[in-house]
Parts: sequence; C-alpha cells; structure tokens
Amino acid sequence: MASNRFVVAAAQLTSTEDREENLATCKRLAAEAAGRGAELFALPECYGFLPRREPNRFAVAEILDHHEPGPILGAALEIAREHQMWVVGGGIAEILPEEEGGDITRTYNTCVVISPSGELAARYRKIHLFDVDIPDKIRLRESDTTEAGREIVSVTTPLAKLGLTICYDVRFPELYRKLAFDDAAEVLLVPSAFTAHTGDAHWHALLRARAIENQCYVVAPAQVGEHNEKRRSYGHSLIVDPWGEVLAERPEGTGIAVAEIDTDYIADLRRRMPCHGHRVLD
Repeated sequence: MASNRFVVAAAQLTSTEDREENLATCKRLAAEAAGRGAELFALPECYGFLPRREPNRFAVAEILDHHEPGPILGAALEIAREHQMWVVGGGIAEILPEEEGGDITRTYNTCVVISPSGELAARYRKIHLFDVDIPDKIRLRESDTTEAGREIVSVTTPLAKLGLTICYDVRFPELYRKLAFDDAAEVLLVPSAFTAHTGDAHWHALLRARAIENQCYVVAPAQVGEHNEKRRSYGHSLIVDPWGEVLAERPEGTGIAVAEIDTDYIADLRRRMPCHGHRVLD
C-alpha cells in the first residue's frame, strides 16, 4: 500500500426532505474534513434525502451512474473531485436496474465508494432491512419499499481495504466476519441513521464489538436529531480502533469526527493476538 497511515472523517448531519439543503451541508462538512487532512470522507445513510414517509424516496431515487449522475450521487462525485479524497456515500435510494425490472415502487438502499477522480469504485446494497415495531417508540418497515441486497462488498483502495455495510447490518456479526476474514477488510464502514431509542441502548456496544471481534477499524458516520415529527436519530458518529477504543466521536449536532487510521497497527495486533488463525467455526 502507498501509505500505512491516513486521516478519515465521519460526517454527521440532520437530513430532511430538503435535498438541496442536505447536500449543501455535506459539501460544507467535506471542506472542513479536507482542511483537517482527511483522505477518506464518509457520509451517513440517507445523507441526501431522509423521507418523512418511506414512499417519498421514490421521487428522488437515482440510477447510479457516474457518467450521468443524479443530484445525490453527483454531490459525492463533486466532493471527491474537488478535494481529491475518497468518499463513502452512506445510503442512496437506487432505482432497480432494468434487468431487474426497473421497478419504481421499490429501491435499493445503496452505499457507494467514490475515488478521488470522481469514479464509482464500488456499490453495496443493504442486505438487512430495518423492520421494527417498538410500542410507543417507533415503527418502521424498510422492507415495504426497499429491495434487499444479496452481495457482500469490499473494495481495495490505496488507503486500506474497505468493508461496506449500512446501519441495521451492524446487528448481524456474520456479515462483518466475512468481510474481515474472507475479504481481508481493514476498515469497516457503518453509515447509519440509527434511531434515538435503539442507539441509546446499543450503538456504542455494537460498533465497539464489531471492531474488537474482527480486529478492524470501524467508521460510523451518523444521522442526528429530529428529521421530522416521526423520526429522530441518535448521532454519536464514531471512529473505533481494532482494540475497541473510540478514537473520535461527534456526540451531537452537525459536524465531523476525525481520526488517524494506521493499518500497521492492525497487522501488529493480529500478529500479537492471532484470533483470525484461531477461528474454528465458519
């Protein structure tokens, strides 16, 4: 790899149905991240549009093509090119490809990785969909409007090998096991719009566990605050090291969490504590 150390920034914002305002905030945070030396900039789930009602996302769903991008993908491409950094766009409503029927009543929830030259390097379609009904707290059914992905996705960059996931995926450790053990991922991305209720109970514990058990860095940009009268997100964007230490956190409000990643530390830790070699069950 060209470098063993690099700076990553995890963005935090309160997205709504005002797409233009959301993207303007993303660009402002990207400029701040670049000013602090970030070479990898990660945006949360639904960074461009967070709907009041799930079907509202159809109006802004995009075909993800870097040659002819829509506004939400286009903003990530622009950020990457302008600041010459890798960008993770945490979750975009992707129109189903024509070979899958081109259905406009369902979308994928797709995380993209953009190279500094503004090319689409990878896309991951969220596998685990968030269907939850907590009495007197929250009821969401992502599967009503979203098609589940089926492929595990990692991408090799000059910085590190990235393993891609989205939000609710974090409750399914087998996905991260495959990314870390089978794909040799070094940095696990978890862009999220975690609900305030579940986040308060589980967010830190889950992210630190995924880092510790896989001996990987975890980068988790997050939505925060009240999006509308029905939805509030927990915030607390985190960057966690392979020992489970929180290197950076943005507890509240719009902003970024910034930390240095050292891939040599991963190799050293795995050498001293070779959990990968002790694995018995697949």
